Amino acid sequence: MTIDGLRARARVLMWLVTVPFVLLALLAVLQLTMVWRTGGAQAGYILVNFAPMYVYVWAIWMVRQALKSIAQGRGFDQVVPKLLLRVGLALFFGALFQVFGTTLLSGLIFGRAPFTRFDGAEVTLGIIGATLVLVSQLLRQAAAMRQELDEFF
Repeated sequence: MTIDGLRARARVLMWLVTVPFVLLALLAVLQLTMVWRTGGAQAGYILVNFAPMYVYVWAIWMVRQALKSIAQGRGFDQVVPKLLLRVGLALFFGALFQVFGTTLLSGLIFGRAPFTRFDGAEVTLGIIGATLVLVSQLLRQAAAMRQELDEFF
C-alpha cells in the first residue's frame, strides 16, 4: 500500500469513527440535560454509572485525531505510539472504574451495592488497554532504535 493509499484510508476511517463519537456525545449531552431538568435528582446515578462511557468517548476522539494526523501526512512513528498509549490508558481506567468504581460509589452514595461487579467483557477491555500501553512503549523504543541505527548508516 502506498503512502497516499494509507492517507486516503485514514481519511475515510476518520469519518467513520466520527459517527459513533457524535452519537455518544449527543447521548452525553442528553444525559446532562436530563440531570439539569430534574434539578440534579438523578445526577449521582448518571455520573456514577455513565462515567466510564465518557472515558471511552475520549478514547474514540483520540482514535479520530490520530487518523486525522495520518491523513494529513504525519508519520506513523509519531502518531501510533501516542495513540496506543492514550487509548490504552482510557480503556484500562474506564474498565477499572466500571468494575470497581461504579459499585463502590453506588454503595457510598446510595447505600446499596456489592463490593465489585464482575463482567468478563469489562475485565477483558481493561487487559487490552494495559496491553496497548505496553505495545506503545515497544513501538516508541523500536522507533528510537531505528533512528539510532539510521545515524550509523
